[in-house]
Amino acid sequence: MKKRIITAIVAVAYAILIIILTHKNPVFLLLSISAFCAISVRELVNVIKIKSKMLKYTSMAYGALVPLLMCFESLYYSFTSVRLSINFRHILLLLTIAYVLTMLHSLIKHYEITDFETVATLILGTICISMGLSLLPALSQLNYYYPAVFSKGDAMFIFIYSMVVCWTFDGGAYFIGSKFGKHKMAPVISPKKSWEGYIGGIVIGEICCVCYFLLFKHFAAADMKPEMINVLMIAIMSPILATASITGDLSASTIKRNFGVKDFGNFFPGHGGILDRFDSVLYVVPMLYIMVKIIIMVKQ
Repeated sequence: MKKRIITAIVAVAYAILIIILTHKNPVFLLLSISAFCAISVRELVNVIKIKSKMLKYTSMAYGALVPLLMCFESLYYSFTSVRLSINFRHILLLLTIAYVLTMLHSLIKHYEITDFETVATLILGTICISMGLSLLPALSQLNYYYPAVFSKGDAMFIFIYSMVVCWTFDGGAYFIGSKFGKHKMAPVISPKKSWEGYIGGIVIGEICCVCYFLLFKHFAAADMKPEMINVLMIAIMSPILATASITGDLSASTIKRNFGVKDFGNFFPGHGGILDRFDSVLYVVPMLYIMVKIIIMVKQ
């Protein structure tokens, strides 16, 4: 328990530091996410027991490049205040196609130590991990891509909100489920999760997210646009995102069950690997990004 508490304190302190630095410049968040993507892919490689070093390092390199290419324009703008004419997201699409073709070609070259199911799992996992985590810095830079729609305060709120909704729901579900959980949600996949925990997590997550919105708007960002994000919108979105959170958690548990491991790694001592802590984020952030896109289409 002591190790878990120390790790949690260090992780929270690091997260707060990154949030503060990101408000001034996105480079620190972007480099952190790039490293997290590479390490997460490495965790996946170890769990599914990839033997080919070429598959391993190619996937890690792809994972590290995705956030850099997805957010390079906003990063460049933060240093020079000049907008680029090159769309780096098109380059990312070409890189993804090249990555998939390279992985499929490896089936021929490394036939004796690979199989289609393992390579397919690696491709899907690597793309989901890298794209999912890369949307975090993308959310923090919404004001760059949509300056007429979102202020810098709006972008920072949405970026932090994506993690608040995950971790408050997860914490609420854990404590309520531990004390009152009787009806198992998925006994084969994750025996400790219960419907009571799910409902408790929804309630606690809802309260925390609404309070976070009110506090952030009042104390942190006076330039938030009330016509874009309001308390009713947060109250509606939070339970939906919380449900996505537990779906991500259960999906990660399914992978670990299939490959007979307890944790993806030990990056966070006492808590497991990066994928163990960010599995719900991989579901929540893409869904939140879709919601944001819908808001943009409605408001523009």
